[in-house]
Amino acid sequence: MSRLPKQTPSDSSFYLMTSGQIESAVFSGGLDNLYCRYALSFGNDWGVIHGVDSGLSQIARKDAGSQDQSVTWNFPVDCTFKATNAFGWPRLAISVYGVDALGRDVVRGYGSLLLPTSPGNHTRYVHTYTPMSSSILQRFMAWMSGTHPEFFDSKFVSQGEGREVTRVKNTGVVKVTVNVSIWEVLRLPL
Repeated sequence: MSRLPKQTPSDSSFYLMTSGQIESAVFSGGLDNLYCRYALSFGNDWGVIHGVDSGLSQIARKDAGSQDQSVTWNFPVDCTFKATNAFGWPRLAISVYGVDALGRDVVRGYGSLLLPTSPGNHTRYVHTYTPMSSSILQRFMAWMSGTHPEFFDSKFVSQGEGREVTRVKNTGVVKVTVNVSIWEVLRLPL
């Protein structure tokens, strides 16, 4: 039995199925003990009909005997959407965290990826960044207290509003592979 809702002849919607994984990451400074959190953000005319729109990975370490500086998660991302128009196409917001020397969770990078708009297998590299303190005094206080700037909402990186005034620092790259299927798009009145 199909889990998809039945369509009526006048129903002008389409479906987007994504399945893939957040494979690995390389961060400057040789960071280790990293974990990843993702959240899908999408427009009001979009709805999740199968899968989950957020997740949290395991903590990954670099291979001690290798020259490879990447940490590997192979963290699955699987979600099917139903939409009535392309406005608000889904974005994958990625947040990478690590554990510092005192055992606290510290943000190591944020990044965002627009899910591919064409069917097929896609590999994307998401550059990550962290927010910076706006003054030298605030940077010093953050260093002393061990509380570095973070975004209140991790989906902030997948939105366009308010980001133009945010000071950030590049931290690394996350590799994402996504398989995309789109169907019923020809029925849309374009």
